[in-house]
Amino acid sequence: MTRVRFPIFPLLLLPLLGGCQWDSRQQVLGTTNTQAAQRAISTRAFDTKDRVKVFQAVIATLQDLGFVVDRADEVLGTVSATRFGSDLVRFTVTVRSGGASRTIVRASGQINQHDLSDPAPFQRFYDAMSQALFLQANEID
Repeated sequence: MTRVRFPIFPLLLLPLLGGCQWDSRQQVLGTTNTQAAQRAISTRAFDTKDRVKVFQAVIATLQDLGFVVDRADEVLGTVSATRFGSDLVRFTVTVRSGGASRTIVRASGQINQHDLSDPAPFQRFYDAMSQALFLQANEID
């Protein structure tokens, strides 16, 4: 009779490997803000129906804030950008129509691969973007 022996060491590692996994549900549940609060922090409505101009303002604003635009898709209305420095900051912004006379902009961010929940960076982004839209609307360089 032949006896089959299985090494037990790999079996002991399985529970440990399962604990290393970090999925999107854990990230959402691990944020300090509720989803509604995070949406309020990260979303703004602009009183213009020109989605293309808002999209261009998003790109200009990210560049003005020191970001490198990684991807921009005008058809989908999405922009992804990264800022390198002491911290690695990633921003993803979506631009969509919000009715007959509004455009909705929603941003999400990460600092060193942790979700950004602090309202200050979003406020800086939207303040700079409002200024860019104002300058654009008044044709000021």
